[in-house]
Amino acid sequence: MAQFVNSTKQIVGVSVTPNIGVEVALLDKKSPTIIKYARRPIEYNVATREIQDYSVFKATIIDLFKELDINLKSSVYLTLPNVHLDFESLPLIIGDEAINNAILSKAEDNYIFKRVEPVSAWTDLLTNTTTDKRIIAYTSFQETAVNQIKEIFIELGSNLIGLESSYSATIRGLWFTGAIGDDVDENTNWNLLLVNSNSYAMFSMQGSRLVDYTEVPLAIKSFSYEEAYQAIATSVSQVLPNFPAKKLFILSQSDEICAEVLKTQITFDEEIIAHDSNKYSKVPPIKITSSVMENEAAAITYALLGIFATEHMEEKILDLNILSKMHSFGEAYFTFEFYDKEIIVTQEVARKALLIIAGVLIGICALIYGLFYLLETQVNKKASEFQTQTAQIQEQINSIMGQGGIVDIETLVTKIIDTNKKAISFYDSIATDIPQSVWLQYYYNKNGEKVAIEGVSANIADIYNYYKSLKVISPQSSIKLNKLQILTEVNGDNFDIAAPDLGAKFYDFEISNVKSPRNKSLNPAEQNQNQNNNQGEQPQNTGSDTAPPNALQPVDINN
Repeated sequence: MAQFVNSTKQIVGVSVTPNIGVEVALLDKKSPTIIKYARRPIEYNVATREIQDYSVFKATIIDLFKELDINLKSSVYLTLPNVHLDFESLPLIIGDEAINNAILSKAEDNYIFKRVEPVSAWTDLLTNTTTDKRIIAYTSFQETAVNQIKEIFIELGSNLIGLESSYSATIRGLWFTGAIGDDVDENTNWNLLLVNSNSYAMFSMQGSRLVDYTEVPLAIKSFSYEEAYQAIATSVSQVLPNFPAKKLFILSQSDEICAEVLKTQITFDEEIIAHDSNKYSKVPPIKITSSVMENEAAAITYALLGIFATEHMEEKILDLNILSKMHSFGEAYFTFEFYDKEIIVTQEVARKALLIIAGVLIGICALIYGLFYLLETQVNKKASEFQTQTAQIQEQINSIMGQGGIVDIETLVTKIIDTNKKAISFYDSIATDIPQSVWLQYYYNKNGEKVAIEGVSANIADIYNYYKSLKVISPQSSIKLNKLQILTEVNGDNFDIAAPDLGAKFYDFEISNVKSPRNKSLNPAEQNQNQNNNQGEQPQNTGSDTAPPNALQPVDINN
């Protein structure tokens, strides 16, 4: 057995084989032991080399995964019966595209690909730098069949990470399980005779390297029991001389042929090993757990076991995975691992992903540029304002310095007092000239030029007297008694006015030379209160007959 390597990934192996059907298995990640295995029969069209009904194939996969309690979203590796396997000798200097064209041209000689396009994968078998030649092996499938299978696993939510020929997987499976014997090394020549229901294939191997291959059509079912063995033995005896080897491994996958019986019919001077993957199978070719039925696992195919060799062998043997090869005829793929899963990415998906990433990066760069531009604009604005203020201060300093650097504080104060004399006179009126029955509710004064006073009074005469006193204080002012109206009866328990008759009338007034900015300074609640006051609800007094109903609003002289 080849050296087993632990794997972090859990791969579900699925294999399709004529006469056996669909196999599904799970291998222990730490040891070469099958922990789950089951199979179902399925029809395979040998003439067209394709699964007969893909809907049945899909349903079979679902049933087997359910029976084995395997999540359909697992990573899946699939092998299919061989459609086309061949070799080609090419110059070392040519690139992948030229290799693809050469393979395509040769693959189209196969009758299958005269109807449909092929999709292929290839691998180097031998390179010779002296002759600048390389020998490649390639495998091909119908592109339409591959696309249908991919679509099925996409619909199931499975991660299809591999698809290859049963021939390459079988060779790898023999090497993985050690079935060919421990005495085979990289220089040992040995042959594999693989018997199928309608043909047999002969593989010439040197260690793990495929050297030559031929497939001979043979309608085994058309012969009687004895004639079938004789027909194969006769045909093989004509092929073996072209495949000199020290060991012959016979593997029968046909219920009509028992490998042990065929072994006795073939003349070969070296060692012959026989194994059946059919109704004649006796023991499984690999260790199984107690949960796997031994009689069912006895027919497990080496093609299925070859799937696990891909992840658990250090040596890569005949890597012809259609989905992971960049030199396929169809859509190219590459793979990468993500949380124990192998993700397959097509060139088209990669191109779109790169465009999206490029767009996001451009957007981020544009946003950063915009932020820096906005920041720079704000900084320049602040710098401009600072320069303006600095210039003004410098101008004042220059003015002072032009006066000899001496400031007359008394003159400066007198100038300020004269400038604000009107405003100060109005402020004095608040403390000295308010009649007893007048309550001020709002007071606005901007430099004595713009004045607005609102209040309530129980006596019209007091309102006129207050207005006259304001005109006396500031005769140059343009203030007028702009509003005088009767309020309705007093509402509220807190409005305490020294009046003998609680049914006395009250008057709302405004003295101003500007539209009162009161509404601008009030919040919505205060505005509602003000409207209610104007509709007849009197302001609340503080309890004194000389106190205003509401506290005066603070005056912002900068407005």
